[in-house]
Amino acid sequence: MDINKAKILIENLLDRIEEGDDGKYRILGAITTKEIEALRYVVSADDLNDNSGKAEVTDSGSTSTVDPVVTSDDSPPPQLSNDDSKTDEEIELNLLSVSLPHSDSNYRVCMDFGTAMSKATFVRDEDDDDLEFIEVLELGIPGDQEGVDEYMLVSSVYIDTEGKLWFGHKAVEQAQLAPDDGYERIDNIKRALSEDNLESPLPSTFNPTFHELTYEKIVLAYLTFFTWTINQALASGMNGLDISCNFNRRFAMPCFPRANARRVEEKLKTMLGEAQVLSDTFGDEIHHGLPLARFLKALQLLRAEKRMYPFIDGSVTEPLGVAGSLLNWKNTVDYLALVVDVGAGTSDFSLYRLKVKVDDNEVVTGAEAGEVEGTARGITEAGNHLDQLLLGLIINKSGVEPSHPKYRNIFHALQRDVRHYKEALFGPSEAAFVTLYTGEHVDISLKEFLQLPAVKSFEESLRTTMIDILESADSSWIDWVKADPRRTLTLVLTGGGATLPMVRKLAERAVKVHGAEIRVAPSQAFPAWLQEDYPDLEDHYLRVAVSLGGARKNTISSLGPLKSTGIGSGQYKLESFV
Repeated sequence: MDINKAKILIENLLDRIEEGDDGKYRILGAITTKEIEALRYVVSADDLNDNSGKAEVTDSGSTSTVDPVVTSDDSPPPQLSNDDSKTDEEIELNLLSVSLPHSDSNYRVCMDFGTAMSKATFVRDEDDDDLEFIEVLELGIPGDQEGVDEYMLVSSVYIDTEGKLWFGHKAVEQAQLAPDDGYERIDNIKRALSEDNLESPLPSTFNPTFHELTYEKIVLAYLTFFTWTINQALASGMNGLDISCNFNRRFAMPCFPRANARRVEEKLKTMLGEAQVLSDTFGDEIHHGLPLARFLKALQLLRAEKRMYPFIDGSVTEPLGVAGSLLNWKNTVDYLALVVDVGAGTSDFSLYRLKVKVDDNEVVTGAEAGEVEGTARGITEAGNHLDQLLLGLIINKSGVEPSHPKYRNIFHALQRDVRHYKEALFGPSEAAFVTLYTGEHVDISLKEFLQLPAVKSFEESLRTTMIDILESADSSWIDWVKADPRRTLTLVLTGGGATLPMVRKLAERAVKVHGAEIRVAPSQAFPAWLQEDYPDLEDHYLRVAVSLGGARKNTISSLGPLKSTGIGSGQYKLESFV
């Protein structure tokens, strides 16, 4: 350990020391292994008084900079704890999933890796082609987070100072229990896919270890946990059905630029296959603090030779997953749909023509779909954006300044709980009662939150993006809607933010596009076919729609952009369902 790292650790330790009413000093929380190491290092080091450090203290008490010590590249890395000795243990990969014959094609799982929450749905095709057995997997049970949500899995990773990986809600808990030592929980890991920076190094603020980590390794570690929870849910919830570990699976893909989409899709196919092997290899160890060193060693062994993962079927784009969940495949439909997916990190828009032909015997004779060219767009204002606005409002109303001795504690506690306060704010009471770290209280009303200029700007940004997308589409699409008085622009609102008032407003009035006014109508908040067969899913539908639609036998594929309906200029082209 070098002196600068020791100083940071000791400074964090000092920040947790408080003076009591009796004049004595006491420390808040436990002292970590790293802090003990730092104290021992400072006490035992012989060179702290020479000129080898980065700073020396002058007679006046000020500091002056001197040249740092230069160490050789082959110097041994700092050791975290005895836990790293486990890396010397033999790791035997469980390769059962890649050695089994092809699994039953009558059932599959679709995995939706979300920015804040991840979801998965199992679908089995019944003997009757018209019937499907659907089960949204209760991932929250093996993930020990039923109190958060029984279906959804928190998309978080935390590396503790003992060098252990924690996932989901346990990552949140471990980060809360840890002292404020400067290391942070990794939350928005899905951004590594959308921003195409899987190969970028993980910043040191997330990594207290000597291991060199990339975002790819962290994403793979989380996908391993995600896969483990799916395996656990399948084992406990399939009513005796024997599900092979190489079950067919699909995965949801965000709307990337086409050049990036193919590359990310191929990468995810491999990573999800690797995640199954690693899940089988580590088993329950994944959920009880997985030593990072062991995970990295297993990954090295796994990638020592090229492997194929045929049980990974492929991807379903998020908007088409939602669209597939709306259809009962028994009725003829033909409409223009704008899918608005308001998630945690982004709000994504895509305009689609959906067309299904069904004969009198309820047999699908033709099913076509296509994305209108140039209408896939996303904005960064979404759930997380509102979280930060609410956090700022709470801080401002509390009157707490950065100079407050407990500011960091107050801020971090609010940052941890702000999503719960937001849910309360948009709930029936339309208010949030906030308790600060210091025990003081702040009341926030929905009315005052919606009056914030930045919140109004978010509402305006949503509507402006919607209009811009429609204006960018060929005018023949608007002519097609206007040609039949029964037609409307169907607005499909989905994602965790679909019920927000500023999102629902998008479907409340007509829009003027290409000089013409067209009616807008929201799609069913909960499809009738699901209401009939799976009423228990109503409260969760908007969040699980992507994985539900993506796991069905019939899914919608997008093979290329549609320039025009053929009514006006351009070439008419539709794409196929598979």
